[in-house]
Amino acid sequence: MTFPLQRTFPTRSHPRVRRAVAVGAVVLSCAAITLVVHPAPAMAWPSSTVQLTGHGYGHGRGMGQYGAYGYATEYGWRYSQILGHYYGGTRLATKNYGPLSVDLSAWDGAGSVTVTSGSAFTTGGVKVAAGGAARLSLSGGKYQLVTSAGCGKTWSAVKSVTAGAIASTVAAPASLSQMLTICSSDGTKRSYRGSLSLISGNGLNRVVNLLAMEDYLRGVVPRESPASWGDSAGGRGIAALQSQAVAARSYASVQNRYGWAKICDSQSCQVYGGAGLNGSSVEDSRTNTAVSTTAGKVLVNGSGGIISAEYSSSTGGWTAGGNFPAVQDLGDDASPNHDWSKSLPASTVASTFGVGTLTSITMTRNGLGAGGGRVLTATVKGTSRTVTVSGTDFQYELGLLSDWFSVTQPAAPPTAPKPPAPAGTPTLYYTNSLTAPATNIAQAFGAPKDVPLACDFNGDRTSTGAVYRSSNSTFYIRDSTRPGGALRTVKLGAPQDKPVCGDWNGDGTDTVGVFRPSTARFYLLNTNARTSASPVLQVQLGGAGYLAVAGDWNGDHRDTLGVYDSKHADFYLVNSLSPGAPRLKYHFGIGADLPVAGDWDGNGSDSYGVQQRGNLFALTNTLGGRTSVYTRFGLAGDLPMAGDWNRDGKDSVGVGRHY
Repeated sequence: MTFPLQRTFPTRSHPRVRRAVAVGAVVLSCAAITLVVHPAPAMAWPSSTVQLTGHGYGHGRGMGQYGAYGYATEYGWRYSQILGHYYGGTRLATKNYGPLSVDLSAWDGAGSVTVTSGSAFTTGGVKVAAGGAARLSLSGGKYQLVTSAGCGKTWSAVKSVTAGAIASTVAAPASLSQMLTICSSDGTKRSYRGSLSLISGNGLNRVVNLLAMEDYLRGVVPRESPASWGDSAGGRGIAALQSQAVAARSYASVQNRYGWAKICDSQSCQVYGGAGLNGSSVEDSRTNTAVSTTAGKVLVNGSGGIISAEYSSSTGGWTAGGNFPAVQDLGDDASPNHDWSKSLPASTVASTFGVGTLTSITMTRNGLGAGGGRVLTATVKGTSRTVTVSGTDFQYELGLLSDWFSVTQPAAPPTAPKPPAPAGTPTLYYTNSLTAPATNIAQAFGAPKDVPLACDFNGDRTSTGAVYRSSNSTFYIRDSTRPGGALRTVKLGAPQDKPVCGDWNGDGTDTVGVFRPSTARFYLLNTNARTSASPVLQVQLGGAGYLAVAGDWNGDHRDTLGVYDSKHADFYLVNSLSPGAPRLKYHFGIGADLPVAGDWDGNGSDSYGVQQRGNLFALTNTLGGRTSVYTRFGLAGDLPMAGDWNRDGKDSVGVGRHY
């Protein structure tokens, strides 16, 4: 049985799956992994259904559209960074193009085409007045033309013409009313930039749109990626649309699909919707901006040749390889199809592959990503025969979103519940590297429900851990990264207060403080050996729901305060603890993040960062700047910290676990 390499399952709410020129199977460099899902071939499948889980939507080759969106909005990448990540071994170049010919597939095989325009136009060399309509037909190699006062009006006598070209008399129509508009029998009217032609190709009549590349892209980019992305994350989402524009321009420029047109307008190529539908524009100012700001930009290989820049909706977390190196796709976390599941009757799987009664499914994989990665081959075994197909064929035959899938072994009958596992030991974990994070220090300290934090509490230029216990409003300070108990305690605050620490007076030693969200007030100490006479400095900042941070934002060797509005991903910082100090507002993160602060580059002043999506830290070296460093450390559910654990003059991250 032979199956096509590509099919698609379109959805209007997500970017379309890219169907590019099919390529042959590619064996990746990593070792294939074999997963035996049901090892008992003599027995029927032990459930009436087959449960599948998977990752991604589409073939996964080249750029992931949702990954581009994630990198743009969550990581702050520019379009050049996004494209460089997905299309390894390529570079950006600027090229000039002549007109692009597009087959309008809805009219393939049509005997005629009817066109109107609000400005005068010519059909087969015959001028048609503004507002009029022309119906051009082609049969037996001969063209015939009738005209009328508009679509649906009474037609004139038939006239023979010698050509099938339809062109506006306006050199560069700027409005839909000036453009050529095709009238369909169902009343639909679609407008196009450029010119149209009715020609014969491969035994069928074809309607071809001839237009400039940049005009073509205006009708492609909003069909392939949501134009609304351009407004996301304070406008950073425009980089995803710019990436789409460059990929679509590169892809189109190397196509030579037919003798009558270079490319088509459907998912078999890339989706092109013309300029307007029923008098309303289908172009968008945001995608037009993405096209114009990347005008002429294409991706080229080492020899300078333009590449066929394939792309698909969602990679699931790893690209598939093929013409470009397979890469991890952290940006794809933004995709609604990053993870998916599907349930099918076991009888449907068996009948699809003609194996009798289903007994087992086994797979080999490419070794990239969760569960061993994409499926290279799937073997479906039944009582009558065994069938082995490619992972792509298995995907398409069963209507799965991608070839990265797993079959869940049916659950065993329930047994007596096990007693709950004991809670883990509260532990602080530190790494000395932001580029290659590994646990350099693990320190058991504190108790469950404590809040961990870290500062240089004794002035030795090394950060160490502490915890704040809300139940008794007490800080427990260790002054060492070795396991052990607290060397001192400091009582401050009230239940529900949140801990902070910093060098408030510039004496080289960090001391403690608390933030009370209910009153938007900080309470700070200049000593870690508090007595009843120790003064408490009060600072008004923040509000309910805000999270506290502290750092030396201006490099004056004194720490000051900040709060993070995680709902809106905004930092509010002050450079003075004096009343009325101006607040500095900076947008950073994606919402629901946890803030951290530190001197990530060792330049003598602190900046901020966030812990997002479990264990991903996004850090910036510049207040108000884009992300400078992304690093993963810890596990989902860990609480973030920051400090200079090895006295190298640079802060790194840490986490507290089981608190």
